[in-house]
Amino acid sequence: MLTDGIGRRQEFQNSWIYWHALTGAHNIQGGIRDKWIETGAERGPLGYPRSDEVVAPDGAGRFNRFERGMIYWSPNTGAHTVTGRILQVWSAAGYESSHYGYPTSDAVPATEPGAFIQQFQHGSIYVLENYLRALLVPAQGFASYDTGLHPAYCPDPLNSPPTCPVDLADYDTVPDPYGTLVTANLQKAAVVSAYFAARDRPNAHLLWEHYYENTGIDYALGAQLLDAWTSEDRTDYTGLRPPAEWVNANKEEAISTAIAETAATGQPAKVIISTPWQTTAGISNDQVQSIGRYSLCSTTAAIAQPGNPGQNQIELRQQTHIYDVYDFAAGDDYGNPANDAVAVAVEGEKLGIAKPFLVLGSSSVHTWSGIR
Repeated sequence: MLTDGIGRRQEFQNSWIYWHALTGAHNIQGGIRDKWIETGAERGPLGYPRSDEVVAPDGAGRFNRFERGMIYWSPNTGAHTVTGRILQVWSAAGYESSHYGYPTSDAVPATEPGAFIQQFQHGSIYVLENYLRALLVPAQGFASYDTGLHPAYCPDPLNSPPTCPVDLADYDTVPDPYGTLVTANLQKAAVVSAYFAARDRPNAHLLWEHYYENTGIDYALGAQLLDAWTSEDRTDYTGLRPPAEWVNANKEEAISTAIAETAATGQPAKVIISTPWQTTAGISNDQVQSIGRYSLCSTTAAIAQPGNPGQNQIELRQQTHIYDVYDFAAGDDYGNPANDAVAVAVEGEKLGIAKPFLVLGSSSVHTWSGIR
Protein backbone atom coordinates (compact mmCIF):
# COMPACT_ATOMS: atom_id res chain seq x y z
CA MET A 1 0.00 0.00 0.00
CA LEU A 2 1.26 3.49 -0.88
CA THR A 3 1.25 6.56 1.31
CA ASP A 4 -2.15 7.75 0.04
CA GLY A 5 -3.69 4.59 1.49
CA ILE A 6 -5.30 3.63 -1.84
CA GLY A 7 -2.70 2.81 -4.50
CA ARG A 8 -0.50 -0.27 -4.79
CA ARG A 9 2.89 -0.93 -6.39
CA GLN A 10 4.78 -4.08 -7.30
CA GLU A 11 8.40 -3.99 -8.42
CA PHE A 12 9.81 -6.27 -11.12
CA GLN A 13 13.28 -6.57 -12.66
CA ASN A 14 12.57 -4.26 -15.60
CA SER A 15 9.52 -2.26 -14.58
CA TRP A 16 7.14 -1.34 -11.80
CA ILE A 17 3.39 -1.80 -11.94
CA TYR A 18 1.20 0.79 -10.21
CA TRP A 19 -2.48 0.30 -9.45
CA HIS A 20 -5.18 2.71 -8.33
CA ALA A 21 -8.92 2.19 -8.16
CA LEU A 22 -9.57 5.08 -10.60
CA THR A 23 -6.78 4.41 -13.09
CA GLY A 24 -6.22 0.65 -13.04
CA ALA A 25 -2.85 -1.13 -13.25
CA HIS A 26 -0.08 0.17 -15.52
CA ASN A 27 3.61 -0.45 -15.97
CA ILE A 28 6.18 2.31 -15.76
CA GLN A 29 9.89 1.85 -16.39
CA GLY A 30 13.27 3.23 -17.38
CA GLY A 31 13.79 6.94 -17.89
CA ILE A 32 10.06 7.69 -17.69
CA ARG A 33 9.83 6.04 -14.28
CA ASP A 34 12.89 7.94 -13.06
CA LYS A 35 11.39 11.22 -14.26
CA TRP A 36 8.06 10.48 -12.63
CA ILE A 37 9.74 9.69 -9.32
CA GLU A 38 11.68 12.95 -9.64
CA THR A 39 8.37 14.84 -9.88
CA GLY A 40 7.01 13.16 -6.75
CA ALA A 41 5.52 10.00 -8.30
CA GLU A 42 1.83 9.49 -7.50
CA ARG A 43 1.92 12.26 -4.90
CA GLY A 44 3.33 14.73 -7.42
CA PRO A 45 1.53 16.96 -9.96
CA LEU A 46 1.12 14.17 -12.53
CA GLY A 47 -0.71 11.71 -10.30
CA TYR A 48 -1.01 8.01 -11.17
CA PRO A 49 -0.23 6.50 -14.60
CA ARG A 50 -3.26 6.08 -16.88
CA SER A 51 -1.47 4.00 -19.51
CA ASP A 52 1.31 1.48 -19.85
CA GLU A 53 4.51 2.66 -21.47
CA VAL A 54 3.69 3.16 -25.15
CA VAL A 55 6.10 3.07 -28.11
CA ALA A 56 5.79 6.27 -30.13
CA PRO A 57 4.94 5.98 -33.85
CA ASP A 58 8.58 6.65 -34.85
CA GLY A 59 9.61 3.48 -33.00
CA ALA A 60 12.24 5.35 -30.98
CA GLY A 61 10.35 7.36 -28.39
CA ARG A 62 8.26 6.22 -25.44
CA PHE A 63 5.52 7.82 -23.32
CA ASN A 64 3.18 7.24 -20.42
CA ARG A 65 -0.08 9.09 -19.78
CA PHE A 66 -0.82 10.19 -16.24
CA GLU A 67 -3.85 11.66 -14.51
CA ARG A 68 -2.68 15.22 -15.18
CA GLY A 69 -0.20 15.10 -18.02
CA MET A 70 2.34 12.98 -19.89
CA ILE A 71 6.02 12.05 -19.82
CA TYR A 72 7.80 11.63 -23.15
CA TRP A 73 11.21 10.04 -23.62
CA SER A 74 13.47 9.61 -26.64
CA PRO A 75 17.13 8.58 -26.82
CA ASN A 76 18.11 12.02 -28.17
CA THR A 77 16.09 14.20 -25.79
CA GLY A 78 15.64 12.25 -22.56
CA ALA A 79 12.48 12.21 -20.45
CA HIS A 80 10.35 15.34 -19.95
CA THR A 81 6.92 16.12 -18.58
CA VAL A 82 4.29 17.93 -20.67
CA THR A 83 1.18 19.21 -18.91
CA GLY A 84 -1.61 21.79 -18.95
CA ARG A 85 -2.10 24.19 -21.82
CA ILE A 86 1.31 23.40 -23.26
CA LEU A 87 0.19 19.79 -23.63
CA GLN A 88 -3.06 21.01 -25.20
CA VAL A 89 -1.18 22.96 -27.87
CA TRP A 90 1.42 20.28 -28.53
CA SER A 91 -1.18 17.51 -28.75
CA ALA A 92 -3.33 19.55 -31.16
CA ALA A 93 -0.28 19.90 -33.40
CA GLY A 94 0.36 16.13 -33.40
CA TYR A 95 2.66 15.46 -30.40
CA GLU A 96 6.19 14.37 -31.32
CA SER A 97 5.14 13.85 -34.96
CA SER A 98 4.35 17.55 -35.26
CA HIS A 99 6.70 20.30 -36.41
CA TYR A 100 7.63 20.82 -32.75
CA GLY A 101 9.19 17.38 -32.35
CA TYR A 102 10.00 15.97 -28.90
CA PRO A 103 10.27 18.11 -25.77
CA THR A 104 13.86 18.94 -24.89
CA SER A 105 13.09 20.43 -21.47
CA ASP A 106 10.40 20.49 -18.84
CA ALA A 107 8.29 23.65 -18.58
CA VAL A 108 10.32 26.20 -16.61
CA PRO A 109 9.45 29.65 -15.24
CA ALA A 110 9.91 32.50 -17.72
CA THR A 111 10.87 36.07 -16.88
CA GLU A 112 7.31 37.27 -16.33
CA PRO A 113 5.79 36.22 -12.97
CA GLY A 114 3.53 33.21 -13.44
CA ALA A 115 4.76 32.46 -16.95
CA PHE A 116 6.20 29.15 -18.13
CA ILE A 117 8.05 28.15 -21.28
CA GLN A 118 8.90 24.72 -22.65
CA GLN A 119 11.44 23.98 -25.36
CA PHE A 120 10.94 21.43 -28.13
CA GLN A 121 13.28 20.25 -30.85
CA HIS A 122 12.04 22.87 -33.32
CA GLY A 123 10.26 25.45 -31.25
CA SER A 124 8.87 26.54 -27.92
CA ILE A 125 5.52 27.06 -26.21
CA TYR A 126 5.05 29.89 -23.71
CA VAL A 127 2.02 30.35 -21.46
CA LEU A 128 1.07 33.08 -19.01
CA GLU A 129 -2.26 32.18 -17.45
CA ASN A 130 -4.52 32.19 -20.55
CA TYR A 131 -2.04 33.93 -22.86
CA LEU A 132 -0.26 31.64 -25.31
CA ARG A 133 2.72 32.15 -27.60
CA ALA A 134 4.14 29.30 -29.67
CA LEU A 135 7.20 29.56 -31.92
CA LEU A 136 8.30 27.21 -34.69
CA VAL A 137 11.61 27.52 -36.55
CA PRO A 138 11.90 26.86 -39.40
CA ALA A 139 8.28 27.61 -40.30
CA GLN A 140 6.61 24.83 -42.27
CA GLY A 141 3.27 26.31 -43.28
CA PHE A 142 -0.04 26.69 -41.48
CA ALA A 143 -2.03 23.93 -39.80
CA SER A 144 -5.80 23.75 -39.47
CA TYR A 145 -5.65 23.91 -35.67
CA ASP A 146 -3.49 27.07 -35.52
CA THR A 147 -6.20 29.72 -35.23
CA GLY A 148 -8.62 27.45 -33.36
CA LEU A 149 -6.52 27.64 -30.19
CA HIS A 150 -8.13 29.58 -27.37
CA PRO A 151 -8.48 29.32 -23.60
CA ALA A 152 -11.10 26.88 -22.34
CA TYR A 153 -14.61 28.19 -21.69
CA CYS A 154 -14.55 26.13 -18.50
CA PRO A 155 -11.69 25.03 -16.25
CA ASP A 156 -9.89 21.79 -17.10
CA PRO A 157 -12.54 19.01 -17.09
CA LEU A 158 -9.93 16.66 -15.61
CA ASN A 159 -10.23 18.67 -12.41
CA SER A 160 -12.84 17.39 -10.02
CA PRO A 161 -15.46 18.63 -10.05
CA PRO A 162 -15.38 20.58 -13.33
CA THR A 163 -17.11 23.96 -13.14
CA CYS A 164 -18.60 25.98 -15.98
CA PRO A 165 -19.27 29.71 -15.99
CA VAL A 166 -23.06 29.21 -16.06
CA ASP A 167 -24.28 29.93 -12.53
CA LEU A 168 -27.59 28.24 -11.76
CA ALA A 169 -27.67 29.16 -8.08
CA ASP A 170 -30.81 31.31 -8.58
CA TYR A 171 -32.54 28.91 -10.93
CA ASP A 172 -35.96 27.65 -9.75
CA THR A 173 -35.64 29.23 -6.31
CA VAL A 174 -39.00 31.07 -6.16
CA PRO A 175 -42.03 28.87 -5.38
CA ASP A 176 -45.24 29.47 -7.33
CA PRO A 177 -47.77 26.92 -6.03
CA TYR A 178 -50.72 28.40 -7.95
CA GLY A 179 -48.86 29.17 -11.18
CA THR A 180 -49.87 32.81 -11.23
CA LEU A 181 -46.29 34.15 -11.24
CA VAL A 182 -45.31 31.83 -14.08
CA THR A 183 -48.31 32.89 -16.18
CA ALA A 184 -47.56 36.57 -15.64
CA ASN A 185 -43.88 36.14 -16.43
CA LEU A 186 -44.60 34.28 -19.67
CA GLN A 187 -46.92 37.09 -20.76
CA LYS A 188 -44.22 39.69 -20.09
CA ALA A 189 -41.64 37.52 -21.86
CA ALA A 190 -43.85 37.41 -24.95
CA VAL A 191 -43.94 41.22 -24.99
CA VAL A 192 -40.13 41.37 -24.86
CA SER A 193 -39.86 38.79 -27.64
CA ALA A 194 -42.24 40.81 -29.82
CA TYR A 195 -40.22 43.96 -29.13
CA PHE A 196 -36.98 42.34 -30.33
CA ALA A 197 -38.73 41.02 -33.46
CA ALA A 198 -40.40 44.34 -34.29
CA ARG A 199 -37.21 46.39 -33.80
CA ASP A 200 -35.15 44.21 -36.15
CA ARG A 201 -33.05 42.53 -33.47
CA PRO A 202 -33.01 39.03 -35.02
CA ASN A 203 -30.31 37.52 -32.84
CA ALA A 204 -31.56 39.14 -29.65
CA HIS A 205 -34.94 37.60 -30.50
CA LEU A 206 -33.50 34.12 -31.13
CA LEU A 207 -31.44 34.16 -27.93
CA TRP A 208 -34.41 35.33 -25.87
CA GLU A 209 -36.54 32.52 -27.26
CA HIS A 210 -33.78 30.01 -26.50
CA TYR A 211 -33.62 31.31 -22.92
CA TYR A 212 -37.32 30.54 -22.47
CA GLU A 213 -36.98 27.12 -24.07
CA ASN A 214 -35.53 26.40 -20.63
CA THR A 215 -32.99 23.78 -21.78
CA GLY A 216 -29.71 25.43 -20.78
CA ILE A 217 -28.15 24.04 -23.99
CA ASP A 218 -25.18 25.97 -25.41
CA TYR A 219 -26.04 28.32 -28.28
CA ALA A 220 -23.57 28.63 -31.18
CA LEU A 221 -23.38 31.87 -33.15
CA GLY A 222 -22.49 31.69 -36.85
CA ALA A 223 -19.14 32.75 -38.29
CA GLN A 224 -20.59 35.43 -40.57
CA LEU A 225 -22.39 37.07 -37.68
CA LEU A 226 -19.22 37.09 -35.57
CA ASP A 227 -17.24 38.48 -38.50
CA ALA A 228 -19.51 41.52 -38.31
CA TRP A 229 -19.69 41.78 -34.54
CA THR A 230 -15.96 41.43 -33.90
CA SER A 231 -15.10 44.01 -36.55
CA GLU A 232 -16.97 46.76 -34.69
CA ASP A 233 -14.60 49.57 -33.75
CA ARG A 234 -16.87 51.45 -31.34
CA THR A 235 -18.70 50.68 -28.11
CA ASP A 236 -21.07 52.55 -25.82
CA TYR A 237 -19.66 50.78 -22.76
CA THR A 238 -17.40 53.07 -20.75
CA GLY A 239 -13.89 51.75 -20.18
CA LEU A 240 -14.12 48.87 -22.68
CA ARG A 241 -12.01 48.58 -25.81
CA PRO A 242 -14.17 47.64 -28.82
CA PRO A 243 -13.69 44.22 -30.44
CA ALA A 244 -11.75 45.47 -33.48
CA GLU A 245 -9.07 47.02 -31.26
CA TRP A 246 -8.39 43.71 -29.49
CA VAL A 247 -8.29 41.85 -32.81
CA ASN A 248 -5.90 44.33 -34.44
CA ALA A 249 -3.60 44.38 -31.40
CA ASN A 250 -3.31 40.58 -31.58
CA LYS A 251 -2.47 40.76 -35.29
CA GLU A 252 0.26 43.34 -34.76
CA GLU A 253 1.82 41.42 -31.86
CA ALA A 254 1.99 38.24 -33.94
CA ILE A 255 3.62 40.04 -36.87
CA SER A 256 6.24 41.80 -34.73
CA THR A 257 7.05 38.59 -32.80
CA ALA A 258 7.49 36.56 -36.01
CA ILE A 259 9.75 39.25 -37.48
CA ALA A 260 11.89 39.36 -34.33
CA GLU A 261 12.29 35.58 -34.36
CA THR A 262 13.28 35.37 -38.03
CA ALA A 263 15.77 38.20 -37.48
CA ALA A 264 17.30 36.26 -34.58
CA THR A 265 17.51 32.89 -36.37
CA GLY A 266 17.88 33.82 -40.03
CA GLN A 267 15.19 31.25 -40.86
CA PRO A 268 11.47 31.48 -41.65
CA ALA A 269 9.66 31.72 -38.32
CA LYS A 270 6.09 30.93 -37.39
CA VAL A 271 4.37 32.32 -34.30
CA ILE A 272 0.94 31.50 -32.87
CA ILE A 273 -0.42 33.97 -30.33
CA SER A 274 -3.70 33.43 -28.51
CA THR A 275 -4.84 36.20 -26.17
CA PRO A 276 -6.60 35.74 -22.84
CA TRP A 277 -10.35 36.29 -22.74
CA GLN A 278 -10.96 40.04 -22.88
CA THR A 279 -14.20 41.75 -21.86
CA THR A 280 -15.55 43.79 -24.75
CA ALA A 281 -18.75 44.98 -26.41
CA GLY A 282 -19.89 46.39 -29.73
CA ILE A 283 -22.26 49.22 -30.56
CA SER A 284 -24.90 47.77 -32.90
CA ASN A 285 -28.31 47.41 -31.26
CA ASP A 286 -28.70 43.74 -32.13
CA GLN A 287 -25.31 42.82 -30.69
CA VAL A 288 -25.76 44.85 -27.51
CA GLN A 289 -29.23 43.49 -26.84
CA SER A 290 -28.11 39.95 -27.71
CA ILE A 291 -25.05 39.56 -25.48
CA GLY A 292 -24.07 43.02 -24.19
CA ARG A 293 -20.60 42.72 -22.70
CA TYR A 294 -18.92 39.45 -23.66
CA SER A 295 -15.54 37.70 -23.63
CA LEU A 296 -13.35 37.74 -26.73
CA CYS A 297 -10.13 35.90 -27.60
CA SER A 298 -8.18 36.48 -30.79
CA THR A 299 -5.71 33.94 -32.17
CA THR A 300 -3.22 34.78 -34.91
CA ALA A 301 -0.71 32.55 -36.70
CA ALA A 302 1.94 34.49 -38.63
CA ILE A 303 4.89 33.35 -40.73
CA ALA A 304 7.74 35.79 -41.40
CA GLN A 305 10.38 35.24 -44.06
CA PRO A 306 13.95 36.52 -43.52
CA GLY A 307 14.60 39.94 -45.00
CA ASN A 308 16.06 43.37 -44.40
CA PRO A 309 14.26 45.57 -41.84
CA GLY A 310 10.92 46.61 -43.27
CA GLN A 311 11.19 43.99 -46.04
CA ASN A 312 9.93 40.82 -44.36
CA GLN A 313 7.28 38.89 -46.30
CA ILE A 314 4.41 38.06 -43.92
CA GLU A 315 1.64 35.45 -44.27
CA LEU A 316 -1.05 35.51 -41.61
CA ARG A 317 -4.16 33.62 -40.46
CA GLN A 318 -6.44 35.01 -37.74
CA GLN A 319 -9.64 33.92 -36.01
CA THR A 320 -11.69 35.45 -33.22
CA HIS A 321 -13.55 33.46 -30.55
CA ILE A 322 -16.25 34.68 -28.18
CA TYR A 323 -18.34 33.42 -25.30
CA ASP A 324 -20.91 34.87 -22.94
CA VAL A 325 -23.24 33.59 -20.26
CA TYR A 326 -26.78 34.54 -21.27
CA ASP A 327 -28.29 35.33 -17.90
CA PHE A 328 -29.48 38.97 -17.98
CA ALA A 329 -27.68 39.99 -14.80
CA ALA A 330 -29.95 42.00 -12.54
CA GLY A 331 -29.14 45.70 -12.52
CA ASP A 332 -27.87 45.90 -16.09
CA ASP A 333 -29.26 48.66 -18.31
CA TYR A 334 -29.97 47.50 -21.85
CA GLY A 335 -31.55 50.75 -23.04
CA ASN A 336 -35.04 51.69 -24.28
CA PRO A 337 -37.94 49.27 -23.68
CA ALA A 338 -35.44 46.42 -23.57
CA ASN A 339 -34.82 47.52 -19.96
CA ASP A 340 -37.89 45.50 -19.07
CA ALA A 341 -36.18 42.37 -20.35
CA VAL A 342 -33.75 42.39 -17.43
CA ALA A 343 -36.38 42.16 -14.71
CA VAL A 344 -38.47 39.71 -16.72
CA ALA A 345 -35.48 37.43 -17.39
CA VAL A 346 -34.28 37.40 -13.80
CA GLU A 347 -37.78 36.57 -12.59
CA GLY A 348 -38.12 33.82 -15.23
CA GLU A 349 -34.89 32.19 -14.07
CA LYS A 350 -35.92 32.26 -10.42
CA LEU A 351 -39.26 30.70 -11.34
CA GLY A 352 -37.48 27.89 -13.17
CA ILE A 353 -39.00 28.62 -16.60
CA ALA A 354 -35.95 30.27 -18.23
CA LYS A 355 -32.48 28.77 -17.92
CA PRO A 356 -29.14 30.57 -18.46
CA PHE A 357 -26.84 29.07 -21.08
CA LEU A 358 -23.48 29.54 -22.74
CA VAL A 359 -23.32 31.54 -25.98
CA LEU A 360 -20.19 30.81 -28.01
CA GLY A 361 -18.75 30.86 -31.48
CA SER A 362 -15.80 31.57 -33.75
CA SER A 363 -15.39 33.93 -36.65
CA SER A 364 -14.18 32.94 -40.10
CA VAL A 365 -10.44 32.45 -40.54
CA HIS A 366 -9.16 35.69 -42.04
CA THR A 367 -5.96 35.80 -44.11
CA TRP A 368 -3.51 38.60 -44.80
CA SER A 369 -0.18 38.90 -46.56
CA GLY A 370 2.20 41.76 -47.10
CA ILE A 371 5.61 43.27 -46.48
CA ARG A 372 6.48 44.56 -43.00
